[in-house]
Amino acid sequence: MAVAWRPLAAGLALATLLAGCSAPVRPEPPSAAPPSASVPVPAGGVSLADLGFRNGPVTAFTLPQTAVISTRVDQPNGVTVVLTSPSAPEIAGYLRRELPGTGFTVTADRESAASLTFTGYGWQGSFTGSGSSSAVILRP
Repeated sequence: MAVAWRPLAAGLALATLLAGCSAPVRPEPPSAAPPSASVPVPAGGVSLADLGFRNGPVTAFTLPQTAVISTRVDQPNGVTVVLTSPSAPEIAGYLRRELPGTGFTVTADRESAASLTFTGYGWQGSFTGSGSSSAVILRP
């Protein structure tokens, strides 16, 4: 009788091993920072890293040095920056000029609405504003 349980135990052990091998593979999250090459901060700009952010493309994404942040969300799954200054048209103009030079691609631009979307470093971003209130949202 001692021999009869061995095939059953071996079968259970094999099934357990195979079940472990079929565990779902988790995809790598997008890189929070740009590649190792340094991205120069444009003149008159300040990086998210310099503003104290830890998530998102922190060394590549910049805002005007005069940016006044009223609200911030700094999470691995999304970064939000609400600004009260400079005006939405000024920030939109800054982003239009500087995003391409820092490795981002503008994917849509509505100049009349101070609104644009962009991608870069594994992140999608959007900017919208009206008057003295505006926001940038970055998502992986």
